[in-house]
Amino acid sequence: MIAEGFSKAHLCKQLNMDIRTLDKLMGMSEEERNRYVKSSMERSHEQKVLKKQKLINSVKAMHAEKLSIRSISKELQLSRQTVTRYLNESITAIHGSYCVKKKSILDPYLDEINRLIDQGVTSTAIEAKIRQEGYKGSSSTLRNYAAGLKRLIQNTYNASNITPENTELVERKLLIKLLFKRLEKIKGLDNECLERVNGQYPRYKELIDIVNEFRKMLVDKNIGKIEQWILKASVLNIREINSFINGISRDITAVKNAIKYEYNNGLAEGSVNKLKVVKRIMYGRNSFEMLRMKLLRLEKSRNFN
Repeated sequence: MIAEGFSKAHLCKQLNMDIRTLDKLMGMSEEERNRYVKSSMERSHEQKVLKKQKLINSVKAMHAEKLSIRSISKELQLSRQTVTRYLNESITAIHGSYCVKKKSILDPYLDEINRLIDQGVTSTAIEAKIRQEGYKGSSSTLRNYAAGLKRLIQNTYNASNITPENTELVERKLLIKLLFKRLEKIKGLDNECLERVNGQYPRYKELIDIVNEFRKMLVDKNIGKIEQWILKASVLNIREINSFINGISRDITAVKNAIKYEYNNGLAEGSVNKLKVVKRIMYGRNSFEMLRMKLLRLEKSRNFN
């Protein structure tokens, strides 16, 4: 592609690669480049194959010298069955299960999962669907498969410079940013696009609304609405939100005080953190009295806080 006149920037975009990695690869020889792109598993497999092939050659060479299978077995510390197998002309050093896909608990449901992903159904809805059909695996197994397939589809579209018909691709990171920033501060996401996303995925809108309500409650210091917010958020039945609700419910008084009052324990936490840093730096080299004097001096000189 470089020879055809494409720039490095264009090439990096097509390959989804950092320009420093591209420069590194271009400076390598063909052999070094092939070795670099191989995974650690592939390199390990090659070493095992070479070791096994060397052993097979040794067995055949010893047998060619008229040594018996028993003698070869004793000399190389192999079983006679293994020696006999190595003498077979069809033997190969590559393990029989290499590159054979292991069975997955998702296999009986893959056609249904792929069809639902093509329709734009969320992973949560897909999980609920296949669990009705008897799926007993974990949620993470399904999410990892769905994420990998969606990533493959996206990379295929990017590499081919095509967009699926009647489909608008919105980056996930832009939608996540909306949890922390206002819409007008997010580049690449406008109000019209967000409305289309909310229409396609109403669950996302519910999540954003509940987060914004909690943020507004903090800003307005309205602790009277916290119980109402907890009830409303619980109805969504989102695992991460439920975990957050359980956390604040265990210490609801402290949460209300944190919302109501301006002051907090940040000063004390900062002092303790710096104290521990100084202690770890001095550990094993100074006495407790030296640590005490140093901390008191820092406090007096106001360099501690």
